Amino acid sequence: MYKRKVRGMKIQVGYHFDAGSFPGEFGTGVAAEGVVTTGPLGLVTILETRLGIASSHCGQPLRIARYLAAMDAACSKAKPFYKKSFKADGWSSAKRLLALRDQLRLSGWDGSAPGESVRLADLALLEGEAQVFSSLAERMEEVLVALSSYGITGLSEISLYAHETSEWPSCWRNLFVALGENGVLINTVVPDSSALADTDLGMLHGKLCATSKGPHSIKADGSITCLKAPTALEAADALGAWLAADENLEGDIVIVAESDSEVLDAAMCRHGLPRPGAASRSQWRAALQLLPLGLGVHWAPFDPQRYLEFLTAPICPLHPAMAYRLVRALEQEPGIGGKGWHQAVSDCEEWAGKQPSSEAYLDDLRFWTEVKRAAPHTGLDSKTVQNICHRLSEWAAKGTKSSEGRLMGAVSGMATEMAEAVAATGRKAIPKPQLDRMLDSVIGAGVVVAERGEAAPWSILTHPGQLGGSVDTVIWWNFTMGGMLSCRSPWTRAEEDALTRSGVHMNDMELERNLELASWKQAACNTSQKLVLVMPEQDGGEALSAHPFWENIVAVMNLSEKDDIPAITVDASQLRKGESALMGRRVALNAVKANAAIEFQKKWAAPRGVIGRREKESPSGMSQLIKCPLSWVLSHILKVKSTGSPSLPEDNLLRGSFSHAIVEGLINESCDWKPKAAVKRAEKLFDSRMKGAAAAFLLPGMETEREQFRSLLLRAVSDLFERIENTKLSVLESERRVERTDENGQKYRGYIDISLEDSKGNPVVWDMKWAWSSKRRREELEKGLALQLAAYCWLLDSDDKSSFGAYYMLAQTELISTRAPWLPAGDMVDSDLKATWDTARKRYDVIIDQLAAGKVEAIGPDEEDPDDDFNLGTGCFFCEYGMVCGVGYE
Repeated sequence: MYKRKVRGMKIQVGYHFDAGSFPGEFGTGVAAEGVVTTGPLGLVTILETRLGIASSHCGQPLRIARYLAAMDAACSKAKPFYKKSFKADGWSSAKRLLALRDQLRLSGWDGSAPGESVRLADLALLEGEAQVFSSLAERMEEVLVALSSYGITGLSEISLYAHETSEWPSCWRNLFVALGENGVLINTVVPDSSALADTDLGMLHGKLCATSKGPHSIKADGSITCLKAPTALEAADALGAWLAADENLEGDIVIVAESDSEVLDAAMCRHGLPRPGAASRSQWRAALQLLPLGLGVHWAPFDPQRYLEFLTAPICPLHPAMAYRLVRALEQEPGIGGKGWHQAVSDCEEWAGKQPSSEAYLDDLRFWTEVKRAAPHTGLDSKTVQNICHRLSEWAAKGTKSSEGRLMGAVSGMATEMAEAVAATGRKAIPKPQLDRMLDSVIGAGVVVAERGEAAPWSILTHPGQLGGSVDTVIWWNFTMGGMLSCRSPWTRAEEDALTRSGVHMNDMELERNLELASWKQAACNTSQKLVLVMPEQDGGEALSAHPFWENIVAVMNLSEKDDIPAITVDASQLRKGESALMGRRVALNAVKANAAIEFQKKWAAPRGVIGRREKESPSGMSQLIKCPLSWVLSHILKVKSTGSPSLPEDNLLRGSFSHAIVEGLINESCDWKPKAAVKRAEKLFDSRMKGAAAAFLLPGMETEREQFRSLLLRAVSDLFERIENTKLSVLESERRVERTDENGQKYRGYIDISLEDSKGNPVVWDMKWAWSSKRRREELEKGLALQLAAYCWLLDSDDKSSFGAYYMLAQTELISTRAPWLPAGDMVDSDLKATWDTARKRYDVIIDQLAAGKVEAIGPDEEDPDDDFNLGTGCFFCEYGMVCGVGYE
């Protein structure tokens, strides 16, 4: 039924109705033109519109920035009470002080300094100097002035839901008085608190609404149920199963979901129910990290991991083709400015130059690679921060038409807001701690982005205080400890007295807390048949406490821990145990087959004659084939690569690659280094190349590790060239590329770390390794398993010359060599590298023949033959293909 308005607009106002309410204007069955249900902020907006007030709303970060600028000026002239905290953390101090100021203004403070308080005097001085954008207090003051000057028409009645005007904070009481003086009827809608049936829920109503006294005993009749679960995921699944078990879904249902509502959406979908579409905030969405990452890459020293995160982000401003090339360069040399980095940038420029929008791509490349970095304590230049934010804002704005359009639009707005806040601070540079605080304020708890809600027989509320009418069933999702308004006053008793004498209502904070407490009671008392309290026990491994309202329920109902609470508690895990009864309904359970996971396969069949030798084989490829033929086939024949996230070399891998580069650089400059000169030059190379190839060692906190690494590497360089000098060996080349073809026509290729020769012209191979122990390499030589050394020596062998091979352990300054006439006995082990090579080639040929016959097999740790004299191991620990053969799950 629809009725036409007779006099003027009627507004129903609930203290928590700004984000929605139930039942709302259309929930009563009688819709009327000019009837609005809203919260207090919505009321102010309506009044501003009707009074013709152009309200200038702005984000809180910009207001904080303005306040910070005023505090900065005050601290430069005097010593206000907040000077020390402001110096330590200016942004947080400004944020806290502005919140106190806004609360005082809402409570009636006029900006003057009452009494003798130094703090209030400083605050009053700041109030006179600060050019702060309007808060809610200023908006309400403008409304009051307009009402006093012009009155208001077209508004006939305001109904306050559940709370008399005396229960509202002072600013709202003043507004209601002014409206009443202008002919607007102000009344209160009191919800029906009549007694319900003789149930546990009826007993709770009676106790909360003071309509029932005396002792009662609970019946455990299901009208009040605590649904407990180990996690929110299991709780959501049980709730979805319970709702799905009622095919008719009779009666009104309201779900109160204040947090963790995404898992609820997913659970409903799994059970074939409509998605509630209840949104939740998160600051960790990929798009929201665009701003922190974009600013983060501008700090010195260069952080390769941070830059890698920027390049691999799903929303990187660089085109994926260019980002890919830079990522590959970082994986090889985790630094900036090295040979590999410059080559990657050059490749990006070449790619960009071939594109239709080449200038735009090249501009992006220059902006994000030619970065002028600043030290965190010095701070980024404000203009630089604004340029970065404006660029990110423009880039994000282009994505507003994508599937993530709403989120990208929010990111664009955040970047613009950040730029404005930085400009408003008036500072020339923003240190990193302050910039991080500003980012926290701008991004806050994230953006509400929910799946579109589907038509459902229930309503979703985000606060219990939004329940403004009777409903059959209320499901209070995630009924756990939330934020409580603090009643602790920041002011001393003398300051409170002075403020009270000057007309400030100091009890407003207590009234706000009372309204929050009343909203909990409101949700319970508006439930007529069933109240379900969903209580996950932990989140991310951390225990969760019950919602504070639970203590109130336990107290008023006099529930005992031993008998009563267990009687009204249902454990969601019972579904996993096969118990189908849940909260009075029978849930259909389907048995899941054991071992239903994917079956892994270790033996594969391929067409005969399809798999054969590679055109050029390497020692590492031979080793991979012998250890696991399936791994070799996937890698080298099928070219299957891991889709895991890119990662940077760390620990020994990083130390080893950097040490190789230093020694290679020395030998490329000269083959005749004297030990002292080599050390002196190596120290310069260490300092000059670290930024380009091992930048992680330059980060704060890495000073000790960097100096330890420097000491070990210089000691290794000294020892290495002393050994070369003492043995009278001649250095030929570093990273020497060698090739050779065997009698079967198979080509082999390798790169030798240090190629030398003795006085008779015999080739000598020294393979450098960095590890914290030399035991493994020594055992390889002793047991005839040093395939890599054996391959290098064979590659250099000739009819009249025989090669000598050795491992040089950089960290231990230890040489582990085959027998050689120029070496001391302590450096040598008995090892026949020719026999090792012959065995390896025979094993290689046998496996190649098996592959050609179509037999492809994965070899796991459990299949190693203990009697095999040539057992290289399996390499499973470093293998990317464990998900194929199943070893990755063992």
